Amino acid sequence: MDVVEARAVLGVSAGDGWDVVRLAYRSRIRAAHPDVHGVGTTPVAARLNEAYAVLSRARRAGAAPPTPAPTPPAPAPPPPAPPPVGVRVVGGDTLLLAAPPDRAFALLLEAGHRVGNVSYVDRSCAIFEVVVRQDGETCSLVVTLQGRAHGTEALLTLEAMERAASLPPDRIVARVLAALP
Repeated sequence: MDVVEARAVLGVSAGDGWDVVRLAYRSRIRAAHPDVHGVGTTPVAARLNEAYAVLSRARRAGAAPPTPAPTPPAPAPPPPAPPPVGVRVVGGDTLLLAAPPDRAFALLLEAGHRVGNVSYVDRSCAIFEVVVRQDGETCSLVVTLQGRAHGTEALLTLEAMERAASLPPDRIVARVLAALP
C-alpha cells in the first residue's frame, strides 16, 4: 500500500495534518475493531492498521501529511479609551477610573464609606464590601478592582442580603459615582 492509497483508506486528503490522520484512524478502527464488533471485521481493521502504519512511516521519513501551521490568535480587542478626566461608567456595572489601582482603591473606599457601612476590606486582592440600603432592602455591594493599561476598572456587584437575588447595579453605581471626591 502506498501513501496515496493509505490516505484514501483513512479518508483523509493530502493536505490534512497528522492530527486529522490520527483522528480518522481512531474513529474508523473503533468502528471496525474485532474486539468490539466480532471476527467479521478483521480484514477491515487490518487494512486500517496497514494504512496508518504506511502514513506513520511516511511521516517519520518526512513525506507525511504536513501539519498545518497553527492559526495565529486573533488580536485582542483594543482596551476602552481612558476617561479624559476622572471616572466614567462602562457597561452599567463597571467604573473606569483614570488613576492607578492604589489611588482608585482609596477613592472608591472613601466613596464606600459615604454610601454605606464598609464591612470588609482586602487591599491585597483589591476588593471591599459595603453594606448599603436600596429600595428598603439591606444589600451587599462588592467592589473589585483591576488595574489596566488604560486606568483602573472597578466592578460593582449588588446582592440582596434578605433574599436570594442580584439587583441591578445602575442605581448604586450612580450613588458611588456621586460620592467620589
